[in-house]
Amino acid sequence: MKLKLYYFTGTGNSLSIARDIGREFAGAELLSMPKLIRADKEIAIAGEIIGFVFPVYFARPPAFVREFIQKAYFGDNSYIFAVVNGGGLFGRTLHLFNGYLQQKDISLDAGFLINMPSNHPKVASMQRKSPEAYYAAAAVKTKEIAQQVKAKQPGKFESNWGFLGHIIALTAFQKPYQLSLARKLDSAYWVNDNCVQCGNCERICPMQNITDSQSKPRWHHNCINCAACYHHCKSKAICLDKEDPLFRYNHPEFTFEDLISVVNGSYT
Repeated sequence: MKLKLYYFTGTGNSLSIARDIGREFAGAELLSMPKLIRADKEIAIAGEIIGFVFPVYFARPPAFVREFIQKAYFGDNSYIFAVVNGGGLFGRTLHLFNGYLQQKDISLDAGFLINMPSNHPKVASMQRKSPEAYYAAAAVKTKEIAQQVKAKQPGKFESNWGFLGHIIALTAFQKPYQLSLARKLDSAYWVNDNCVQCGNCERICPMQNITDSQSKPRWHHNCINCAACYHHCKSKAICLDKEDPLFRYNHPEFTFEDLISVVNGSYT
């Protein structure tokens, strides 16, 4: 039973979920969405079982994921599922994602939510469980998802808000979402005096959106909001706002070099 998993990750959470589901299938293929977009070639998606794994941004699928689906060509697929993850602001993300697929005349067969430690400082400060508790619960759920997918069992799209809460969230996050559609969320970043010009931000960016100049990094408004540059800045020089808490996060099972291999398309 052949599985192809398309994933989008900045700090390793989505990669962890994709990897754990893939381990339940012989010969599963993990494919980085940014790598495929960056190749600027036709994206053909076809296979017996197709999965998508990505984080939730602004109670929606990331604008980048929407763009990926719009550019993709879909062939024959017998079962399609999606797994979204984040700090809890899920809303009806899976319903929105299914709407993107329906524009391609296909639909999700099942959709799942997995709570993970948030990589946004404000959301992370509100979470009350330890990261280890999230990882343990995620490990259990990925096995359950794999079993349902193996059986090609259809299911409801999981959601943690009703329709009214969904509309309120979409309205509240409309401005940053519009910036993400324009790929200009990198305008929020600034660099403090800790910068040692190591070049790690340039290496980790999946869209090659950063150049490490003679003084400090520069962003070029091709940002897909993965926040990898922020979280993997070892000197904590890249900041998000004037009162940045210097919060940094990455999934503990992946090193910086692991995520560089994701950017380069060599992670297996």
